[in-house]
Amino acid sequence: MANRLEIGCQLAGVEKRITFETMRRYSGDTGIHAQQDAGKEQGLGGALVQGGQLVAYLNQMMTDNFSEGYLTGGEISVSFIKPVRPGDLIFGKGIVQEIRVEGARHRLVCGVWLENQDGEKTTVGTASAVGQVREREE
Repeated sequence: MANRLEIGCQLAGVEKRITFETMRRYSGDTGIHAQQDAGKEQGLGGALVQGGQLVAYLNQMMTDNFSEGYLTGGEISVSFIKPVRPGDLIFGKGIVQEIRVEGARHRLVCGVWLENQDGEKTTVGTASAVGQVREREE
């Protein structure tokens, strides 16, 4: 668990294989998020993973790293910049970019993103959690 971090520290990531089964758990059995034909008919080239599913993977990564610090005080904001499709392998990644003092606590602001198996970013944004700062040794 990443409860003692400083700027530049990488977060422990997540890895997810996208399948129709996982897509249907989030989106049901019909529509562009569950059926190839529906996505093709809409001009999207096939089925697309819905944004909520992708954010869930980043939420899992933040929860794995910060536990209660994310669950009780976390924030996330992302943009979807490249489609994610069934069969893709997705890697959640993050790095601590800023530490803000908020009264008696610290907020760790992280750059977060998802990459596909080709190293292309598909989702980018920021997320933050309440955490503890490691004292630097000189």
